[in-house]
Amino acid sequence: MSYARAVTATRPRPNRGEAGAALVVAARRLFAEQGYRATTTRQIAAEAGVSHALLRYHFSSKEGLRDAVDEDVLGSFGQAVGTAVEEGVAPGTLAEAGRATALVFGADPDRRRYLRRVLVDGDDRSSALLGRLVTGAENEIDRLVTDPDSLSAEDRRWAAYQVLFLILGPLLLEPSLEVVLGGDPFEPSVLAARSAANQRLLQRGLFDPR
Repeated sequence: MSYARAVTATRPRPNRGEAGAALVVAARRLFAEQGYRATTTRQIAAEAGVSHALLRYHFSSKEGLRDAVDEDVLGSFGQAVGTAVEEGVAPGTLAEAGRATALVFGADPDRRRYLRRVLVDGDDRSSALLGRLVTGAENEIDRLVTDPDSLSAEDRRWAAYQVLFLILGPLLLEPSLEVVLGGDPFEPSVLAARSAANQRLLQRGLFDPR
């Protein structure tokens, strides 16, 4: 039995009010490990420590649960923005966005594994999720750039993708990157240094002489 399964077997069963959140966590983990198609709702219920009937009650179907997992992953960024502000990061700044991104992807390896699995599957779900990430990045750019209209049409077209490439590159390459760097690429100090470098790159440009 794996460590995760051992913990599942020994921890208290979630009550009815906690079951929904427990099912989302379990589904995220199993979808990341096994893929969506290979994972059954009964496996998810067992992993969460709840009855299969409660899964049906909360989410109706496996597809409904997958929707909830996507909303949890994407919605976590908004929660992290609030946390960044509580930590004293100036709101409406690139530093705020960088810290929020670090909180989302640095603290939870299950979220990273889930996104990596979905994005590399290359199916309609992958495209839909990437599209939502692009839209979110576009909204952040509009929020943070003083004069979005100052960007050329071509630069504006690619800006959101460029931001996402900086964020998703280490996530997608995490297993190999850990070997190359000789350590965890999402260890807090490494993540903070990379986030700060990304912010400098976005603010100044790679070849700006300043």
